[in-house]
Amino acid sequence: MNKKALTLATSLALVGTIVAGCGSDNNSAGGNGNAGTGGGDKDPTVTLRLLTTNPLVGEESIELFEEQNPGIKVNYEYVPTADYSAKFAALAAGGEIPDVFWTQSGFYTDQIKQGLVKDLSEEMKTKNYEGDQVWEETFIPALLDNARNVVKKGLGERDNYDYGVPFTMTTIAVLYDKTIFDQLNITPPATWDEFMANNETLKQAGYTALSMHNNWIDWYPRLFWDQYTRDELTSNPNAFEDGTMSFSSESVKQGLVSFKELWDKGYFPSNGITAELQAMQQMFVQRKLGQFLIAPDKLEYIINNAPKEMSLATYALPGIAGLPSRSLGGSSNVFAVSEKTEHPEEAVRLLKFITSKTHFSEVDALKYSNSGLNNIESEPELEQFLSGFTNAAAGGFSPDILVPTTINTQISTAFKTDLLPNYLFGKISLDEITEQLQKLYEETTKN
Repeated sequence: MNKKALTLATSLALVGTIVAGCGSDNNSAGGNGNAGTGGGDKDPTVTLRLLTTNPLVGEESIELFEEQNPGIKVNYEYVPTADYSAKFAALAAGGEIPDVFWTQSGFYTDQIKQGLVKDLSEEMKTKNYEGDQVWEETFIPALLDNARNVVKKGLGERDNYDYGVPFTMTTIAVLYDKTIFDQLNITPPATWDEFMANNETLKQAGYTALSMHNNWIDWYPRLFWDQYTRDELTSNPNAFEDGTMSFSSESVKQGLVSFKELWDKGYFPSNGITAELQAMQQMFVQRKLGQFLIAPDKLEYIINNAPKEMSLATYALPGIAGLPSRSLGGSSNVFAVSEKTEHPEEAVRLLKFITSKTHFSEVDALKYSNSGLNNIESEPELEQFLSGFTNAAAGGFSPDILVPTTINTQISTAFKTDLLPNYLFGKISLDEITEQLQKLYEETTKN
């Protein structure tokens, strides 16, 4: 797929059906009422604060929402993902949690447990932003189930599990330059052995074979765990809770061993442990990086900066243990409403807009995203280029909380910023990392 063709595309949904119609009734807020009923020259009557680490919800989104809801003004703040935990903690400590905010599994369960997130179970039964469907029925069922299961897994049985809504259906695939593959006489791998052979060929040709950066450093072990632990955790999803499994289980260790093997073979960039996403994007467009494990919402920089001679394509990562491959992601991007918001109706309306057909159809920045909504039109122009994401989603999703390194903020942060880096560098052994993870797991879940 060349750059020119990609630029012509206007929208993308990797999963969905033919659109039945997206006529918008912007004076209907479902069961929550429309706060903005005055004319366009009317001063805003309500001001909301929105915090996000997801750049797809940006100034263009806010401008469209305010245009359609003249009674509501939104103060928008973006924070890089790596800074989110500290930023949110500071806001919570000061009693200044934004009305609507981005979150994900490791943070989400902590925020619910601390009573910081509004229960949306009743709102989910009201009309969506366009007013033509029940809100919860607008989501692809598997995506909404994924979001609810994060809460159930992290906090146990509850009366309901709707405290936030999934923003996009995140899928993970490998991006590559077909011209490089053709020059090296390699093809997208169908098996793990073929994948490893391609890595070696790329390395010998002078390329860094695989991407890795600090915020996604845990992607590889989590993908490997989905293969190695799947049988055990399918037969007993509560194996960690009841002690049947631990981080010292052989299947869990195998995922870490396989990750370190990739590192020791020199397939990752030498600065991958500390590098930011943008560094990987730059390496790729400079044709120094052979393959990029990436989510579709991070493609825009590459599409806009790729040299003309690049011919981009994607493939789903094969399963390391030979099982059908499942993707990370699902409902990894969630937006929620503060329990303390002074404007719950307006905050819920903003949340409905963020997860609406209107938003995904009319905001240009969302054209590479996978909305996770029913009835969003697929863009044929992009389907071949993004077939890897389609295939990854078709294989299903690994549960967000499988081997529980994402069960809360403390263990997730320690795993990504301390334990994994030290393990890869050889500063701690396999037994030491698994023992420390088990200790953290027990300490953070005993209450």
